[in-house]
Amino acid sequence: MILPAKSQVQRDGYVLIAVLLVIVVLSLSAYQFADSMSAEYRVAYRSMEAAQAKAHAISGVHYAAAALADPDTVANVLGGNPYDCEQAFSNVSIGATDGARKGGRFALLNITDNGDASTEKFTRKYGVTDEGGKINLNAMMRIDSSGESLHAMLVLLPNMTEELADAIVDWLDDDEDQRASGAEAGAYTEYKPKNGPLSTIDELLLVRGVTPELLYGNDRNRNGIQDPGESNGGDFSRGWSDYLTVYGRELNVDSTGAPRYYVNGTTLTEVNQKIAEAAGQALADYAIAYRLYTVSSTLIPMPSRTVKGGPSELNAAVQQSMKSSGKAKRTIANSLLTLVNTRVTLPRAPGAMPDAPSVIVESPLNSPEYLKTILPMLLDKLTCKNGYEFNPRINVNTCPQPLLAVLPGVTAEDAAAAVAARVNLSPGTAEYATGSWLVTQAGMRPDIFRQIERYITGYTQTYRVQSIGYFGRGGPVARVEAVIDINGGKPRIVYFRDLTELGLGFAPPRQ
Repeated sequence: MILPAKSQVQRDGYVLIAVLLVIVVLSLSAYQFADSMSAEYRVAYRSMEAAQAKAHAISGVHYAAAALADPDTVANVLGGNPYDCEQAFSNVSIGATDGARKGGRFALLNITDNGDASTEKFTRKYGVTDEGGKINLNAMMRIDSSGESLHAMLVLLPNMTEELADAIVDWLDDDEDQRASGAEAGAYTEYKPKNGPLSTIDELLLVRGVTPELLYGNDRNRNGIQDPGESNGGDFSRGWSDYLTVYGRELNVDSTGAPRYYVNGTTLTEVNQKIAEAAGQALADYAIAYRLYTVSSTLIPMPSRTVKGGPSELNAAVQQSMKSSGKAKRTIANSLLTLVNTRVTLPRAPGAMPDAPSVIVESPLNSPEYLKTILPMLLDKLTCKNGYEFNPRINVNTCPQPLLAVLPGVTAEDAAAAVAARVNLSPGTAEYATGSWLVTQAGMRPDIFRQIERYITGYTQTYRVQSIGYFGRGGPVARVEAVIDINGGKPRIVYFRDLTELGLGFAPPRQ
């Protein structure tokens, strides 16, 4: 028997050790690979849940759009108040609620400026925000292309200066004429003013002097609470974003959704009948007389050799004129309140003596008591504007108190009285739909209301919603913001932004 050499035995031992080392290395590699795959799985699962949370938030936007676009849902489910409806907008479940995460959820929140009504600056509620309760920059330039009306409102906003207001108007107006303290093309180096309507409010950040702090305040995560790190040494605010918008639509419809009747039509008998149905025969006859006869102001003395007439004389004259196919001399321009403080001179009756005194009849709206009584129905059912849409105006039912105070002629006391009065309003009424409650319930003088009528409304169909998407138990949270135009029952999303990058902001209302 021949034994192996000693050196050969040693070589066989090294091979065994080498094999063991290879096995260890491969085992460690396999463990590291498995651990890496587990981490990748956890990342992928977390990403999937984050995407699901965002989808839940987006579901909230579509849920809000469907609810707001259906009048029955607004009235019966939301109680006519989509701005504060916890039962409909808090912790809404999506699909099944079983499993480890207890299903998907969303909540819709808004942030309300309390003005001077509370020691707490902002209140967070479950609901949507009325985008119509803001100054629509584009619409204001269409209402008054000179920019003077917009400028007069802007300079009264918090932290606004004459220079900033002029620069904003110069950015929007369609000319290159620089306002006194404004900024046209020569004030910019990398770009020029748009000289046209804005597509988003963020475009204001391009205007000379406008900063993110002015536009959005120090509420950097947009949750209405001053969180750590959000103090800049000044008062906590959300900036001009609470007061300005570029989104909005207003339809020329009454409180029931039916089109208003156009009082400047050419068929005078029909106009007379429709106004009588809405506001009574006396005002209907006077509206026709205003369009047919000589008009003067009650602010000047009555001419000599005149006598006052009443409803019977007015009706007889108007009926005779309509039978003879009289053509109107004028329209009732801009507002039915144009009839206030006016009087008409009736044509001479057939067979009247040449030296008989002229008969003058005053507008029924000259009586403050009558005006207060008839104003809601007058503005709700009738219109001086021919067309289905208005330039969107400020909704006085929902706008923050500081915006009421920027309206021409409105004092701080008027604004405070309005905010106190509107808590008792009933949605769906003529007063609510027209804003005439400012006169009938808040005590505003009719002449002040007439000044602001072209800028205000009680109507809205554009809403901003902040939707929080989350799970019933743990997991990631997403936050999105959108502006919804309910578009006559066919809602559309006109603005969308993912706010998740700004942080949680709100604690999900898990239950």
